[in-house]
Amino acid sequence: MPSSTPRGYPYPLPADPADVPQALEDLALAVDLDVNAVAQTISARPAFRLAGSTGGSLPLVVPSPSVFDSVQLSFDRVDAVTGGALVPLAGPTSAIVPALPGFWWIQVVANFPRANGANINDFGLSLETATETIVRANTHVLPPASDGANNLVCTTGKFFNGTTDFIRARFSINKTATTLGSYVVGPRYMFAVRMTES
Repeated sequence: MPSSTPRGYPYPLPADPADVPQALEDLALAVDLDVNAVAQTISARPAFRLAGSTGGSLPLVVPSPSVFDSVQLSFDRVDAVTGGALVPLAGPTSAIVPALPGFWWIQVVANFPRANGANINDFGLSLETATETIVRANTHVLPPASDGANNLVCTTGKFFNGTTDFIRARFSINKTATTLGSYVVGPRYMFAVRMTES
């Protein structure tokens, strides 16, 4: 009488009559049934990817010798969302609310043009909540005109309650000048994946 493993895979015992083709068929069918059952329990990890290209203008009018200006970056396009991960956007939005509780991995990339004057000391990109700045990236080596646009990247992990907690991205410039005109941040992207449920 054949026996079986804890997952239900049959195998013959030494005293069983030898029937190799039937034993292999029984094993193959049991494995196929088990794999299909497991596959039905697997779903895509909740995640979303956002993009934005508006709402990133800094006036850069400087009333003092050294001024730090910043702007919250907005997102107006949902490129992808799985598993109910995101509260739908109602137009350009800077405060992004992950729709499920748990620990989230989040990355933001902001594209910015070259420095439009020698009076810019550094650029920065930070991720923040309502109460804290979680992570910040800076560049003090300013790109020359020939470099065109550049990117800053911030990556972090944070627990969210799935209802009111939000994440937002802030672009900043530290400068020394009287007036530099305006400075517009280019396209930006946010990618987030829920890593745990609590």
